[in-house]
Amino acid sequence: MVIPEKPKTTKNNQTIWIAGIILAIATIIIIFFISSSNKITTQELSIGDSPVLGSENAPVIIYEFSDFSCPFCQAVEGANPSIENALKSSSPEWEAPMPLIKDNYVKTGKVKIVFKYFPGHGEAEAAHAVAFGLNKQNPELFWKFAEKAYADQNNLNNVGKMIEIAISLGADPKNLTDYIDSGKYTSQIKADISMGKSKNIKGTPTFFINGRAVEGAQTYSAFKKVIDEELSK
Repeated sequence: MVIPEKPKTTKNNQTIWIAGIILAIATIIIIFFISSSNKITTQELSIGDSPVLGSENAPVIIYEFSDFSCPFCQAVEGANPSIENALKSSSPEWEAPMPLIKDNYVKTGKVKIVFKYFPGHGEAEAAHAVAFGLNKQNPELFWKFAEKAYADQNNLNNVGKMIEIAISLGADPKNLTDYIDSGKYTSQIKADISMGKSKNIKGTPTFFINGRAVEGAQTYSAFKKVIDEELSK
């Protein structure tokens, strides 16, 4: 007599049930890490009191960790001809990316730029103190001053010279000197440095385009690629 095999339904169901549990757990873990990552990004990359250039509603935000005394920061802003020429020699397509980004994306309302200070080169605390004081008065003054500061290789830690530049741009002298004398700028500097360290920044310039890192004096096309990808989402 042939003994019929026992049905395997129970075993198969058990296997499916276990696989379902594993899949569910894996899904929960993935969601948890994605959620945690998003929370960290939101906390670490916040505008706070930092200078902002561009439309409030721009879909792409670039956090620029920079230092007025950094030669490569100066180069990406089009303010250090010797470094720019060296970069062009190694990569003929290279040209200062930030002026192009401002013309093609910021002025059209697609991108806004947030300036964050991250030191590591020369002495330039005076220039950044003045810059942050100007931002308190009028954000437009900050960006005008930044152009001058990037181009000044010799006086970045001379507070008197930096204040002279600020006044020439239309700053209120008393308001500015009161701000600097109060030392309020130190909290902004500390906050920026803390944020940079939390993102493991090793040097400047470092950019985060909607959270995506672009490090160093990259070509305009490298920035454009990331910006366009973010705009297409």
